[in-house]
Amino acid sequence: MKQKRKRWLSLVLAMVLLCGALPVASAAETGTPLYAQLGFESADALMEGWIFGPVDYEWVTERYAVHLAELTADPDKAFEEGYAGWDWAMAEEYYGSREEFLRYAAMQLVMMESYAYIPPVSVQLDGKTVDFPDAQPEMKNDRTMVPFRAIAEALGATVDYDSGAVTAVRDGVRCDFALGGGMLTLSDEETGAVLKTTQLDAVPYEKEGRTYVPVRFFAEAFGLTVQWDDYQQVAVLYDRDALVAQVDERFSVVNRWLAAQPVRDPAQTMRTALALRVLFTQLNSIDGDETTTLLDGTLEVVDGSGGMTVDVQADLHGLVTLFAREYDQYGWDDEQTLSAQLAAWQDRLQNARLEMIWDAENGTLYLRCPLLMAVLEGAYGVSLPGDQWIVFADVMDELAGVESPLLETVFTFDMSSVGAMVVGAAEQNCTQTYSTLWDEVQQAADAAAYLAGDDCFTQSGTRYTAKLSVPLPAEEGYASATYTLDLSDGSIEGEAACRLRDWDSDALATLTFAGDTRKGEAALTAHVKNDSITEIALSWSQQNAPAGSEVQLPDPDQVVTSDEIAKMLDSAAS
Repeated sequence: MKQKRKRWLSLVLAMVLLCGALPVASAAETGTPLYAQLGFESADALMEGWIFGPVDYEWVTERYAVHLAELTADPDKAFEEGYAGWDWAMAEEYYGSREEFLRYAAMQLVMMESYAYIPPVSVQLDGKTVDFPDAQPEMKNDRTMVPFRAIAEALGATVDYDSGAVTAVRDGVRCDFALGGGMLTLSDEETGAVLKTTQLDAVPYEKEGRTYVPVRFFAEAFGLTVQWDDYQQVAVLYDRDALVAQVDERFSVVNRWLAAQPVRDPAQTMRTALALRVLFTQLNSIDGDETTTLLDGTLEVVDGSGGMTVDVQADLHGLVTLFAREYDQYGWDDEQTLSAQLAAWQDRLQNARLEMIWDAENGTLYLRCPLLMAVLEGAYGVSLPGDQWIVFADVMDELAGVESPLLETVFTFDMSSVGAMVVGAAEQNCTQTYSTLWDEVQQAADAAAYLAGDDCFTQSGTRYTAKLSVPLPAEEGYASATYTLDLSDGSIEGEAACRLRDWDSDALATLTFAGDTRKGEAALTAHVKNDSITEIALSWSQQNAPAGSEVQLPDPDQVVTSDEIAKMLDSAAS
């Protein structure tokens, strides 16, 4: 919702500023704040929709006044940058007066200037900007340097100086370094035992009576996480453990349920099986309803320390049936050819299969998928070995050079508690805008608390039940859900329903689910009134794999390299 609102405000602002949809009055003439002149309720509302650069409201207001004064003194300057290519005849055609045009030209110059604006370096600690009263942070050799006393005291440390030697103590940990020195020493304040010695990559220095230090090293020395927001030029500091704990205070029930999940023995090879079925019924009161199986498939994964095998089998021929039924009413120029093509694809999709073997020891991936080969054959007009395995060697080396937040999330995401998940998700989401991370965490925690916070549950023994509803006008429908967590075995069961109505449709979706990480099932039904019913059934199970289930590599005679396939496709394309 917030992102949608931002996009809407951005669009409105751009229209106001660029198209002249609202009159921009002169602050000197009316005394009206600039945000009100532009049709916004507050300065925050204006800047929430500002998309033209990392500036604040005070900067926009100040630069607008400067540019308006310049243009008032020399109106022809408006045609040099903001409205290049225009002349007074065009300006008077589209604007009510020259004064109105100059005000829009001034705002246009503000927008153009803001694109190149680089904010001053600042520091944020636990979501709040750190105040540096008499000396400001600065960048030096690509390092954020900050006045030491101000940042140390913001962190809750006490500071002492003695002939170039600097000491800071926080929570029983003593930090020592020297001006011009390259070493940082952490020790136990009570015993004096050295805990850690760190080589600094930026030497502390003195400037105008203040000691400047690289903020990252000293914040991390005191246990804080440090991120850099390049867009806003902000060093973002936060106590990650404390932030996780703060979120977790609202989710004791769910966290106890997570702790009750079955624990897997990492040395044990596991077999995970999943079955999925999708039915689509086209409602027809005259000729009779028609039900099509769109998907009927299974997934089996066997994984252990040596690697993993994946086997996906699916019957997808119903997709062809649905396609033919949908377009049959329009007719075809060559129905015989189309019928033959559909029959061929129906046969291929009826027994679609994808097999994968991951050899963890050698970092090698094997893939076999006749359907994929058939698609490539049709696209490139070349014959491919559809029944052979394709080997992708050195996969991990390839992935090592790929920056992928998604892969990092998959392999490193911590699901031990709600707080860990919320903070981890925010960190992944804010990789380019860390200055918003604190707010993202709070908003996500609020949303999660509405669905699964401690206040949602009523207790009966080891079972905790939550009943939820979303307020909607009665004529638009309703949304509700009930689910129960059992802390004795980590299981969950529940149901949900959502009915939405508008002027041309009426739809009802229902969901039921029950199970835990080892086994369970779920069923979803979506019913569009007088149109169709879609039914999705899912079941899963996980258990120790029997002996002999370890990874078995394909016979070398049945293997072709990915490079060989690529050469075949390149040759066909050329």
